[in-house]
Amino acid sequence: MPILLMTGSGDNDTVLLALKTGADDFLAKPVRLDELVARVRAHLRTSTAWTDQLTGDLRARADLVGVLGGLAISNDPHDAAAAFVGQLGRRGACDFVGVLQIVDMGHLNVLATFNPQAGVERGGALAVNRARYLMSRVRDGPWVEVVGSQGGDEGPSAFWAAGVEIAASAPIYAGNRVVGILVTGYAGIDVADLGRQGRLLAAAIDYAQILSAAAGRSIAQHGRLTATRVRLRRVISTQAFYPVFQPIVHLAKGEVIAYEALTRFTDGTPPDVRFAEAAQHQLGSDLESATIEAALGAAHQLPFSVPISFYTSPSIVLDRDRVAIFLDVATSPIILELTEHARIEDYTTLREALDSYGSRIRLAIDDAGAGYASLRHILELRPAFVKLDISIVRGIETDPVRQALVSGLVYFAGKTGSELIAEGVETEAEAAVLRELGISFGQGYLFGRPEPVS
Repeated sequence: MPILLMTGSGDNDTVLLALKTGADDFLAKPVRLDELVARVRAHLRTSTAWTDQLTGDLRARADLVGVLGGLAISNDPHDAAAAFVGQLGRRGACDFVGVLQIVDMGHLNVLATFNPQAGVERGGALAVNRARYLMSRVRDGPWVEVVGSQGGDEGPSAFWAAGVEIAASAPIYAGNRVVGILVTGYAGIDVADLGRQGRLLAAAIDYAQILSAAAGRSIAQHGRLTATRVRLRRVISTQAFYPVFQPIVHLAKGEVIAYEALTRFTDGTPPDVRFAEAAQHQLGSDLESATIEAALGAAHQLPFSVPISFYTSPSIVLDRDRVAIFLDVATSPIILELTEHARIEDYTTLREALDSYGSRIRLAIDDAGAGYASLRHILELRPAFVKLDISIVRGIETDPVRQALVSGLVYFAGKTGSELIAEGVETEAEAAVLRELGISFGQGYLFGRPEPVS
């Protein structure tokens, strides 16, 4: 076995010492990859058997790498991984091949696997112990190992179904960041053949490099999205939030006529940011539903029969099963608020859903005056309440234009059968002008900040 010594010290004394000690060759860092490969090949050519074996292996591997490099890789990492493992498996390169994706906090997702029995399979479970082990190894780069008997929780199952005896694994990169692991497995070979192990490891490195170039970035991006979904699901399942309530008062009488339920997240994330993030990852309805249920539970301690108001999306209003749960839990009437930003595809269907809930649920339109959508919501849905946007209320006592706009909205609300609620009222001067203009109700720091029910 030729020995090549690589070191950061390249002076003549070090070269002589290395050669006298028994090294066959010497390379000073930084080492050029092509020079290293050339020297390795030169030494291996001294053995005819090695030469024949390596030539065959390298030719087959080069052909396969050429095929893999020419694959049309999808931007979907599951599709890309499935195409990749399918090519490797069907060409007989491995008895098992799997592509694993690194997600939040070092967790691993199985993107795709192949074995001769099951063919290509997408996704799959990976036990915590196995994931932890693979993550501990990949930090140090590629590795090859003799595989023991199956552990009780050592998935994926396709790995064991292939009868793997030797596994060679290599990191998948996006730039300089490790974003996944390629695992190849082999059965029916001499596990004591170290030369064979080395060639299997070299093949795994080649395949992982191709996959890194073709799909590394999409795997990384999908990993970030998956990590965000995992984090959001954890927020929902552990209820890492709590409700707070802000009073809505009768401007003339000073009486509380409803409470608006808002949500605060225990990690300090602003609610608008967290809800927007959940909506982006198709978890908006789940988060909204969880926060509404938490607020309804806490609202049992509020004065009985005072309505509770919630921000909600049209998808929640249309989900009659969810709303039925809210009504079962609630001890007070419910007001559902749709915002200016809530996109409504079908007003007729939404109206029918609202009508089916009867008098225990009333509708409010938020952010009136902030844009065209809120006015259309009012025209199409005829809500019980319309909430004036804070941008109209702020400084209204000194702004005749804002006062004129509110006067028009008072007239508009009267004609459509709605009551107006002014948001963001912070001063007595604002409250006084709003009363004079005919606004019935107000909400803001002047009357109370959002607080836990206690």
